[in-house]
This record gives sequence, C-alpha cells and structure tokens, in this order.
Amino acid sequence: LMDAGRDGAPMQYYLYTLCFDAPVHFGAAERGGGLEHTQMTLTADALFSAMAAELSAAGEQDALQDLLAAVRDGRMRFSDLLPWREESSGDWDFYVPRPAFWEQMNHSLPDSYASACALSRARKQQKKTAYIRASRLQDFSAAVCAGRPFEEVNDFGEEILRQRVNCRGEEPLPYFVGSFAFHEQAGLYLVLAIDDADTDGSEHVEAMACLLDFIGQTGIGGKRSSGYGKFHLADDPIILSDDAVYGEDDGALYQMLSDTAAEWQMAIAPVLPGVQDIEAAAHGLYRLRHVGGFVTTAALAEKKNGVCLLDSGSCLRERIAGSMAVLGQNEGHPVLRYGYGLYLGIREG
Repeated sequence: LMDAGRDGAPMQYYLYTLCFDAPVHFGAAERGGGLEHTQMTLTADALFSAMAAELSAAGEQDALQDLLAAVRDGRMRFSDLLPWREESSGDWDFYVPRPAFWEQMNHSLPDSYASACALSRARKQQKKTAYIRASRLQDFSAAVCAGRPFEEVNDFGEEILRQRVNCRGEEPLPYFVGSFAFHEQAGLYLVLAIDDADTDGSEHVEAMACLLDFIGQTGIGGKRSSGYGKFHLADDPIILSDDAVYGEDDGALYQMLSDTAAEWQMAIAPVLPGVQDIEAAAHGLYRLRHVGGFVTTAALAEKKNGVCLLDSGSCLRERIAGSMAVLGQNEGHPVLRYGYGLYLGIREG
C-alpha cells in the first residue's frame, strides 16, 4: 500500500456531465467477467487507471505526475462515473448507489402474514433499485427503516448483445459482446473534490476537464477498437453548492458531500483501507470487490497481485482516507490501483 493522503480537509466539489456518443463495454467481474457481460457505470479505480494509461501512452509524463501527486497528497478525490438522466421538465436527475445498509436497518418482525408479504415485496423492489436519486436518498432511508416500499426509475438506456465472429483460427467461431447504450437524455457524471487550501485547485479543475475531453475521443472501457466508450462533456464543470443549478439533485449532492456528522458515510468511490483505517472499517457495512488480473505487454501477460476494495455503496461510521495499492510492475513502472474514498453523509430515518 502507498500513502493514504489527508483526511477531513475542507473540499470544494465540482460536477462533470458525460454524454456518450457510442455504447460502452465496462467489465462486469461480478457476472463472470466475460465479453457478453457489461455494466452501466465505471468505478473510480478503473477510471483512474484509464486516465493514467492514456497520459502515459501520449507521453504526457508531467500531467501524469501532477495527477498522481494530487491524489497521493489528498488534494484531489473523485467519484465513480454514476448515472444521470434529464427529465421532460428540463431538470437533470443525478443518481447514487443504493446504500449497503438498506437490508440491516429494519429489524422489526412483521405482525401478520399480510405484513410479512408486504415487507418481502418491498425488499424485492428495493433490491432491484441499484441507483437512487440524490434528493431521494433520505426518503429511501426512511422507507427502509419503516419497512415501506420505495420505487425509483432506473431507466438510463438498454443492454445490447451482439454476435461477432473470430476469424483468426482455422475455423470462424462466433462469440458475443455485451454493451450498454445510453438514452439520448442520459449518461454518466463525475464528482471531483479539490482541497480548498490547494492553490492549484482551479488548475486541477480545468486539467480534469481537458483530460476527460481527451479520453472521451479515444473512449473508455473495453472494445474501444470497435468504437465503444466515446463521449463528450455536456457542459463546463459546475461548482456544487446549496444553490441547485440542474435541479434538486445537485444541491442534495452538495449537502451530503459536506455532511461529515451524519450517522452513515456512504462511499461513492471504492475504498482500500490503510492500516490506520482497519478498525474504523470494521464497524461499517460494505460490499467487497476483488481486483487483480494480468499486466499485458507485447511479450507476455504477468499476473498482478489482487486486493479487495470496499465498493461504492459501502457505509462506514466515519470517513476514512483510503490508500493506493501497488499491484505489480510493468516495464519498470508500478501498477497502481486507486482506493481513496469520497463520501455522502446519510442520516437514518
């Protein structure tokens, strides 16, 4: 593990909205990791790896070192790429992961068969809801506590399964590639946190916009050679504040990002606890995700070390900084895995 950076420093938050010009193929390890499987969102650790790889391939070593220094020092944090959609009214809805504590919050037993059936239906409906509007997260918490059903629209696009043919062998063999195509009025967004005391904060904000523009032209995720993953920024980044700009959700995001005193702190980026974080992490409710795999070069594929991350939606009692992991070496350079947390404060009931 590498240094954990600073924790608890006042941060300024910025929001970037991404519109996709092509379907995306984001690996879905929890569904087997095959080409036929995909997921809709991209984790912050995968995004960091994509940004670092593109900067390195472009020979932008100064920009890469600036990015590494900013995250290592705790001057910069960012979220997963999470879904947004535009309403017919013109308001933009920003969604966050379903909290991991949702199954633990209601400990009361049903008093009748009918109430038991209603509770079961409510839990099944809530389990299907992977993402919740930021402005409705407290309503979701209250509904779970009371055992009430909670419905949320999770319509951002559609999964597509296309057949391809591998002609490299003696016989052509079919295979399938899964992808996700966003609706025209939907996409993904990124929250960037910059340390208020960082004198280069505005430069980091502009640099992130330039970097997103750059990788949007080449695409992110898998199957980029087939044109997948290309996007553009819908607008300039906005400063999150109490004053909502897009609708209710950006204001709600700011309130929860700033709420360090709430009973639960939900991660919206994967967290790799450092040694100093283990005790605090032990008191949380979380989802684990294993990352590892291979480092592939022109000569060979070498297995990387693996680590388990506390995935987005994990809920802790306090905000821990997290850390950066070194999973191996590639051509003399360390293979890094981003594991610094970014949190939303959620109050029970």
